[in-house]
Amino acid sequence: MYANGHGSTEIVNYLNNNKYLSPTGYRKTGVIQEKNKTKYEWNEVTLCNILKNEVYIGNTIQNKKTVVSYKVHKIRTVEKENQIRVDGTHEPIIDKDTFEKVQCILEKRGTNTKLKYDYLLRGLLYCYHCKRKLQIVQKKNSKRNSTAHPYITCSNYKKIGCYPLNINYKKFEEHIIYIVKKICRIYADKEIFYSVYEKYQNKTLDIQDGYKKKLQQIDKAIFDINNNLDKMYMDKLQSIILEEDYIRVSQKFIFERTNLMQQKEELEQKLIETQEKINKENKTKEEKELDKLIEEFLKLEQIDKIYLYRLINKIEIDKDKNVYIYFNFSKLNSITQGLDEHIKIELLINDNNKCIAMTN
Repeated sequence: MYANGHGSTEIVNYLNNNKYLSPTGYRKTGVIQEKNKTKYEWNEVTLCNILKNEVYIGNTIQNKKTVVSYKVHKIRTVEKENQIRVDGTHEPIIDKDTFEKVQCILEKRGTNTKLKYDYLLRGLLYCYHCKRKLQIVQKKNSKRNSTAHPYITCSNYKKIGCYPLNINYKKFEEHIIYIVKKICRIYADKEIFYSVYEKYQNKTLDIQDGYKKKLQQIDKAIFDINNNLDKMYMDKLQSIILEEDYIRVSQKFIFERTNLMQQKEELEQKLIETQEKINKENKTKEEKELDKLIEEFLKLEQIDKIYLYRLINKIEIDKDKNVYIYFNFSKLNSITQGLDEHIKIELLINDNNKCIAMTN
């Protein structure tokens, strides 16, 4: 039910109205459903704990809680990375695909399940500058008896000095849906996609070559500095230059070499990331999943939030109302990097908001 868009409050009401006993009730009575149920009600905390529990996909998680010390018996939750996880310890009753969809929805929706308005893009919107989630609030204009409309704002602009935002949500949502559908149609048309994708690959390879050339230049500069230091040291030993001159010039060389070494380290990391991008494009499993997802997405008459969550990782908005869409799939991200200028212009919306599809 949750994976199909039903909220936790709705599911809790369904379980209670149909007289299903809570887990505590089942453990005590061994009964799943009871017509004359008077206690053992479901609540949202219990439901959310079940939705996050990996035991239903066949995994066992241990060391989830621990005591502070033998003197202080207060129990604390252990961080996920320090918990003990063993996969496939028993037969699953929920498939991993459904479980992962639910985790994605839980992450995007957050913990507040009782919001009056559940907007399509809620949980996807982030501030480009402070990197925190943006809020969608109801606002009225200055006219008397005016109707409230939803607007996107950054609540941190007063707290931590971020930039204020005031974007009409409904218009913004229309723009985003237009852009996402456009990119999905480009991907679905394989002839267009591969022409765009080839440009993206060439661009990535050009960037990779650029990094390699810069690394060669840095290596040569470091080699020259080391040679100069060696020569200066020999000159000092032979009293050709004074000690203070050697110290002064050598410190300058060492400072320059340190900066070059730092640049080299950064370039090597970028080179690794670029290679990972190229390697990612060969993942056929991801491509098959994306083909199916986009085919289903383009068939929808009304946009389903779950499909958006699976397609989009996040959407960032900057102070100038430029919008950057980060997709969960490298193939979609590659489209935006390989587009011709005339297609980019077609994607650019110059109404109240400027929406530009970008990548991570």
